[in-house]
Amino acid sequence: MSSLFQLPPLYLLWHYTRAWGDLVRLYRNLAWFLWHFFSIGVLSQTLFAPWKRLYEGRNKDTAGLLGSIIMNLILRVVGLIARTSTICFGFFAIVILSVGFVLFLLVWPLLPIVVVGLLMQGSIGVLAA
Repeated sequence: MSSLFQLPPLYLLWHYTRAWGDLVRLYRNLAWFLWHFFSIGVLSQTLFAPWKRLYEGRNKDTAGLLGSIIMNLILRVVGLIARTSTICFGFFAIVILSVGFVLFLLVWPLLPIVVVGLLMQGSIGVLAA
């Protein structure tokens, strides 16, 4: 029974001290996940590589050489567009995560008060009915 009375102060101690570090670690893990999910580092390094490593073989005559140069240029532009859009979506996801994290940090100190208020409101509603 004594451990039940220790729970609220211990929770409040955790909530206002150690939980902040846990929240920062959670944010870093989620940001790391998004960075690697969208392969931002890898795509940045291979930004101008041909799309899906496709390339046109070189022919010895002038028309074939010019055609392969144009085709390889087109494949590189397609690769650039695909990689750039994926990188932009990745950065957008990280920005959304960061904004949500800041908003959550602003609400975090108020959560115990909100929970107590909702419990009181619910118990008053039950007693009034």
